[in-house]
Amino acid sequence: MRTVGTMSDYVIRDPDFEARVRASFDAQGAMALMGIRLVSAVPGAIEMVLDISEKVSQQQGFVHGGVVTAGLDSACGFAALTLAAPSVEVLTIEFKTSFFAPSKGQHLTFRSTVLKSGRRVSYCEAGAFSDDGRLIAKMSTSIAMVDMPDGWTPDKTK
Repeated sequence: MRTVGTMSDYVIRDPDFEARVRASFDAQGAMALMGIRLVSAVPGAIEMVLDISEKVSQQQGFVHGGVVTAGLDSACGFAALTLAAPSVEVLTIEFKTSFFAPSKGQHLTFRSTVLKSGRRVSYCEAGAFSDDGRLIAKMSTSIAMVDMPDGWTPDKTK
């Protein structure tokens, strides 16, 4: 996976980004439903892990492509959120996923990086990696910065 910037290259607009990202992740039912955990959140990058089970597998025993895509998409969105202003949320506006191999093993790791952080749109890349470090799938995405609804916080989503 290509890494463009370093932490010193990013503008951190929210000093409490990590708590905000973790609260937003915890409020997202889709990740919990699939069994995806947030491992780390640093400026411009996210790491998440999926515990592979029958619940996320397709008929041949591999992780379903939709689950892989959802994990990659969320990793990109949360990476963009690490650099977003406190007054905005993020929404995916476009992505492309390429699959290189079926996913096997006990875990699938999603790693994302912000390539370009903007005030309106950020561009991110993510990879899904097997237990042995093999690249399973890759996503490139555009993430929009949108105004948060009045009074919205992650704990008010349920």
